[in-house]
Amino acid sequence: MGFIKLINKGNAWSFILLFMRHPFNLIPTFLATYQTVKISDEEYGDLHHKNNYTNAFRHALWNFLITKKCSIWRGNTRKAIHFAEKITNWHEDFSPNEPLEREMDLHNNQVGRKFFIISEELPLNEVIVRLKEKAEQSKLLKNIEDLQKYSNELVYIEELV
Repeated sequence: MGFIKLINKGNAWSFILLFMRHPFNLIPTFLATYQTVKISDEEYGDLHHKNNYTNAFRHALWNFLITKKCSIWRGNTRKAIHFAEKITNWHEDFSPNEPLEREMDLHNNQVGRKFFIISEELPLNEVIVRLKEKAEQSKLLKNIEDLQKYSNELVYIEELV
């Protein structure tokens, strides 16, 4: 019900246009999204829906998997990374948060894409282990300016309760 309320003609149209420009990325993106939520649920239950370190894990994994699956599908890593950025930035515009939450998500998305560049050959189970470690070492973000200090680290804004 809440998702339906968020959809408006502009959001739906921008989503359609994005995939009309990148039709071969539609299926890999949906598969990556489904797999990310499934893995996050298995690892953390509902905790990853909050703004804690488990959410940082989910965002990084989502970007890693979108990039990985689009890269395999299209055979072009650079374009896959660029598309992962486009679709996840679109998501942040489509489903707006408070400014600090938005910047946290965008930052963690970018960390996930950077992690892909150095880890694309790893098996998925190892990616999960390493991203969980990265998430557990993530930094508490108190303001947007602090993001400059944590360019390669995951961040969160709420303690795990």
